[in-house]
Amino acid sequence: MAEALARAYRGAALVFAGVFMVGAWRGGVDLFVDRPLFVLCALSLIFLDSLARAGRLRAAELAALGLTVVSVGYIIVHHETVAYQAGIAQGMQVYLAVVALVLILEATRRVIGWTLPILVLLMIGYAVGGRAIPGEWGHAGFGLRDVLGYLYLTADGMWSLPVGVAATYILVFIVLGQVMLKSGLADLLNSVAMRTAGHVRGGPAQVSVVGSMAFGSVSGSAPANVAVTGSVTIPMMKRYGFPPAMAGAVELASSAGGQLMPPVMGAAAFIMAELTRIPYAQIVVAALVPAVLYYLGVGASVYFGASRMGLRGVSAEEIRDAFMPVGQALRTRGHMLIPLGVLVALVVSGMNPPRAAALVAVLTVAVSYLNRQTRMGLRTIAGCLADGGTRTLEAAMGTACSALIYSMIVFTGIGLKFSSLAVEAAGGSVFIVLLFVVAATLVLGLALPTTAAYLIAAATVAPALESVGIPTLHAHMFIFYYSVLATITPPEGMALFTASAIAGSNWLETGLKGMMLTLSGYLVPFGFVFIPTLLLRGDPADAAVHIATALAGVVFLSAAVMGYLRGPLHWLERLSLLVGAALLFLPGLEPSLAGLAVCGGMTLWRAAAGRRAASRARRPEPAAPGGN
Repeated sequence: MAEALARAYRGAALVFAGVFMVGAWRGGVDLFVDRPLFVLCALSLIFLDSLARAGRLRAAELAALGLTVVSVGYIIVHHETVAYQAGIAQGMQVYLAVVALVLILEATRRVIGWTLPILVLLMIGYAVGGRAIPGEWGHAGFGLRDVLGYLYLTADGMWSLPVGVAATYILVFIVLGQVMLKSGLADLLNSVAMRTAGHVRGGPAQVSVVGSMAFGSVSGSAPANVAVTGSVTIPMMKRYGFPPAMAGAVELASSAGGQLMPPVMGAAAFIMAELTRIPYAQIVVAALVPAVLYYLGVGASVYFGASRMGLRGVSAEEIRDAFMPVGQALRTRGHMLIPLGVLVALVVSGMNPPRAAALVAVLTVAVSYLNRQTRMGLRTIAGCLADGGTRTLEAAMGTACSALIYSMIVFTGIGLKFSSLAVEAAGGSVFIVLLFVVAATLVLGLALPTTAAYLIAAATVAPALESVGIPTLHAHMFIFYYSVLATITPPEGMALFTASAIAGSNWLETGLKGMMLTLSGYLVPFGFVFIPTLLLRGDPADAAVHIATALAGVVFLSAAVMGYLRGPLHWLERLSLLVGAALLFLPGLEPSLAGLAVCGGMTLWRAAAGRRAASRARRPEPAAPGGN
């Protein structure tokens, strides 16, 4: 029985992924069919998973499966009628709405935890009981039947935009990531990364940075990235002398940034495109420089930190034994870069991203047959589809549940109230509003997936940013960044516990070290708000200057934070570098020149100090006095 249930679960996941891969290519499906079908499949898989884990049939899961088919299937069967009801629930529809709501909350609890379901219930309670709340936070209140009808029978509730993004974007890109990685692309990237960066100081950690960046750019999930790449890189870093907490922190910082790196980025980026009506290709272009700054900061911090700890790189012999030469890797697997290049070209050219992803997934399989070592058989392809279906469940329920929260925020108008009060409290100061938004977004994201944190922040704090004159793209990129960074921020970043568990380290120490490594990432969003050219918008000459100074600022900031620049730094030298790096992030020529002068002067000072220390080390010791 257990084996049959496990096979049923994998088979259902394969069908789930296959159906929506085909749907991504064809498009044009009625939203009251497409989105409920996605939720129905996700709910069914979660309850099937519980049966497979139990290894036997259980009444609760069987009942949940039956109720899922009835309550969600009702919308699919009667989609034409539902579209014209304007959210007015009649007769049995009220009870079906309650059943569907409870099933979504329970499935989310099983996959993600209690946080999102509790927030949904609180928001529904606020919608129903608003008249009992005094002051500006209160409202006239809505009847429970009205709320349930709005959630169940409109395109703004259970079947709203976030669910549509999950159905059309998230699953297809997760499947594409699985296909690319299992086609040999992962081996190619690992070999190139180790052969090019393995020998430098902290080489294993640099490989983690490069590998996690590459995997994250197509997976879009920090916890999944940590689990997949961290199981290899964290033990390797510990073997070469990295303390457990530092090894976990490196993987944590590297994995989180994958959601920021084009061409795929995280699921929240697709939702941003739909919410803002900004083409996804423009978002990809705008995200490029900030992502490079983020990873430069992580890589520089790893280098300076490893230097301070006196850690070495991987020996040439060890690299030679474990990883194939770059030339050989390119000869045997280099052709697998073709689909990645095609994906970038299609997305930038403006093709519908889900359709591009479906096309590139097929192309990846076809290209894999150019070499026997990368050839993908039917079993491997089926495994990619099944893995894509199962790996989608967390994102599916995260978006389904956060869609309920988002709809209640819009329904009650609390998001606009929050924004107006935040602007009023800040006295209209852009900088103080930004600080409010950072705090709110990080708190929202502590126990939520990035997608859910971004969605809630988009409804509550994005209007505050736009009301003080920040352009829509910059405002949403700002909260997107901090929604990503929340996954590594203690006390409850979702990727944090995965990394600390693999490393066998204290989670708080791991999280704090991860924040040190990504300090530049916490500052970059302020940079592109005040310097729009960092998003590649505006005059190209200004963009080149600002990008160059920002790159230098990130490196010197990393040196100051890690306390090393051609030798250990004392507190006054670190403070000087911090001031110089901060000046490099400010707009205007004068601050940039001052920052370059400070950082350049400190570099020369440290170089001279290093030469003096080397000269003293070479000087012979004076003969001891006395003797015969």
